[in-house]
Formats: sequence, structure tokens, C-alpha cells
Amino acid sequence: MKTVLVTGTGSSIGREVALFLGSKGYRILTHGSKMKKALEDTHERLNKANIPYSAYLADYSSLNEVEDMCGRILKNESQLDAMIHIAGGANAFGHDKITPQQIVDSMNVNLIAPMIITHRLLSLLTEGSLVVLTSGLPGIHSGWYPTDACYDAAKGGVLRFTENLARNLGPRTRVNCIVIGLNYVDDNHKEWRTAMASHMPMKRIAYAEDYVKCVDFFLNHGYITGVSLPLDGGWSVYNPNPPFKTAKDWD
Repeated sequence: MKTVLVTGTGSSIGREVALFLGSKGYRILTHGSKMKKALEDTHERLNKANIPYSAYLADYSSLNEVEDMCGRILKNESQLDAMIHIAGGANAFGHDKITPQQIVDSMNVNLIAPMIITHRLLSLLTEGSLVVLTSGLPGIHSGWYPTDACYDAAKGGVLRFTENLARNLGPRTRVNCIVIGLNYVDDNHKEWRTAMASHMPMKRIAYAEDYVKCVDFFLNHGYITGVSLPLDGGWSVYNPNPPFKTAKDWD
């Protein structure tokens, strides 16, 4: 049975990716920062679908926890056929308020932790394996979201990391990145998201099933590697000047 690590499995995207890959015969290694209700809900749905899984916990802001999780995976698992990095987090601290610790935490969560996990688990990757990383439009165009510079820098780093890994791990392992635009998380900021969607050619935000289709595409196309695919409904080519000015506009 093939095995896949899906990080951020308590999120709506992570949950749907895990369920989809489980339906395709994969055993799932789930991940969350803690055993919160969202991750428990994912496990409940995996159980109902009779999908085998093992759970691993690590708070990405703590690199010690990330290292410990990698050690447990190396001890318990014999192979990985895919790694799907979804865990991450955006904040709008504001340039005039952000602290050094917030900068470090943002870089750890969005760039350093996925890099460490990927490097530490390389020995488990099988022939023909796939690594999928997740970036965001701020990694391509700084200022696209009302986020701060360290988040934008981290997501830009994910793009460069994807390219470097693809160059060095092929042909045994393919490495690609999904660059998420505005996606549904919950019903907060509903009016803001609706306004943003009006600036996109597709006139809607992305949903978990859109991300799942990208993962499925990368899994099934054995020649594509080193690609960063925007999942943004055409937003990045249609509206180069987003209708907000600073991180404060998020409030």
C-alpha cells in the first residue's frame, strides 16, 4: 500500500486531500499542530471511509517539535510515496507592529518547517514519488494579500525551494507547488472575499476540491516537475493592483 504524508490535515483543504488520496488506495499520515477538533473530525471521516492512517503532531513554530515529528516518522515508517505540504498560516501583523518573534514564527511555519520535513524524510521517498508544496500569490506578487513582508518572503522562498528540489531530485522524485489565491477557509470576512472574487475572471474563490484536482493532476502526470501552478481563478493575470493598500485593510 502506498503511503502519503499530508500536513495540515485538520484544514478543509488538508482533509479533502487526505480523503481523496485515501479513496485512491493511499495510507495517510495525518498532521496537525495539536489534536484539535478539526483534526479529530478528519480522523473520524477517515475511519468512516475505512482509510488507514497514522497521526503525527508538530507545531511548526517550534522547530524542535518539527524535528521530533520527523524522527518519529523515520522510526515508524518504511516508505513515502508522496508528501503534500499544506500546513501554513497567514497573519497581518503590520510593519509598524510586527515583533522579531512573529517574523521568526511566520518564516518557520510557512518555509522552514516544510523544508526541514522534506529534507529529513528524503530517505523514505520511493522511486516515482511526488512532493507537492503550497505557496500563495504573495510569493509571486508581494502585496497581493493584506499580509506582512515576512509571509510574502516565506511564500516566495517556497517557490525557489520547489525549483531547487525538482532540479536535484529528478527523475526519482518530482516536486511541484500549488500557488493558492483566495480560498475558502470559513465564513469570516465573507464580504471581503466576495469583493475580491469580483476582480477575478472566474468570479469565485477557490475551494478545497479545486486544490484536490491540482494534486490529482500532479500525481497522474509523470513528466511535470519544477512547476508552480497558480490556483487563483485568473486573479494574478487580471488584476495586478489589488483593491487594498496595507495589512491594516484586513481588519
